Amino acid sequence: MKSYSILIVDDNPDNLETIVDFLQDSELDITILKAPNGKIACKLAEKKLPDLIITDWEMPEMNGIETIECLKSRKSTKDIPVIMSTGVMTETKHLKTALDAGAVDYIRKPIEKIELIARVNSMLKLAESYKKNKLLNATKDKFFSIIAHDLRSPFNSILGFSDILLNNFENYKVPEQKKFLGIMNKEIRRTYKLLKNLLLWSQSQRGTIDFHPEKVNLFLLCRETIELLRSTAANKAIFLINQIPEDIYVMADKNMLLTILRNLISNAIKFTPKEGKITIKADLNSNENKQNWIQVSVKDSGIGIVKEKISQLFDISENISTKGTDGEAGTGLGLILCKEFIEKHGGKICVKSEVGKGSSFMFTLPLI
Repeated sequence: MKSYSILIVDDNPDNLETIVDFLQDSELDITILKAPNGKIACKLAEKKLPDLIITDWEMPEMNGIETIECLKSRKSTKDIPVIMSTGVMTETKHLKTALDAGAVDYIRKPIEKIELIARVNSMLKLAESYKKNKLLNATKDKFFSIIAHDLRSPFNSILGFSDILLNNFENYKVPEQKKFLGIMNKEIRRTYKLLKNLLLWSQSQRGTIDFHPEKVNLFLLCRETIELLRSTAANKAIFLINQIPEDIYVMADKNMLLTILRNLISNAIKFTPKEGKITIKADLNSNENKQNWIQVSVKDSGIGIVKEKISQLFDISENISTKGTDGEAGTGLGLILCKEFIEKHGGKICVKSEVGKGSSFMFTLPLI
């Protein structure tokens, strides 16, 4: 059964506890959050991001309408459904006022247990459906954005330089010809990488991607990835250092793990200036169930990431496309793909970064 969190806002302790008791008597698997007024509720909602909020109308400092307006004004809480409850504002005009403010439902006091549970169940199902549709739309938007811009741009470059060579080949000296061919080769490689990620992501979204965990030597796989990317790193005189012990084995899908390492290391190269350093390490960790996990880290000496952007890196609805230290383009798709593949293994990914000093991307994998 899916678990939910519900924030209840009421300045009357008796009313608040009545709602809590009713919900705890239901068959829902819920965590209850409480707030005695709207100001505290808005802060708590932004911090905890509950699945549903039930708020009283008449409260000191910030009433129910003002609370809803506050929640709807903030990006992180604007989509949380809110049920308005009141024993005073019960006329039709009050219902309209609440709905116009952004409430999704309205319940009159004294609250009946059966009605409350029915409305909460209904709102949670609607909220779940809304989240799925929002994710689907964000996925489509990302897909079409990549096709419309990120694929068109390199093709324009390839077509432009190939036309120049085709129509005026004899007018250029060999060094100039090599320069044009080098630009075309760079764009073709970038397009190939993007198409490869796009195909994998498409398969992942459709649930058709193969997943075959096996015993994998992490050191050897990292060495293979480094060899693939060595020429790219050499162009910026960046050192790639494999500090993973040679005897570490993980249970992972080899192709997915290669994709994860390739994306994280190529990203590190992209955002590291010339003569920088990228180090790949692996450390043993244990979770609360004493299950052993390996934490892999890809640490660079790059430009770093501002704190506000870190939380957006793995969010498909965000359009994160930052150019690298040599003007390298990107779509942000690689990191989204990494997150999906890591979670497929039951692991997690996180980021530590300091502007001007570099970033460290860390993810966990089950140890054999």
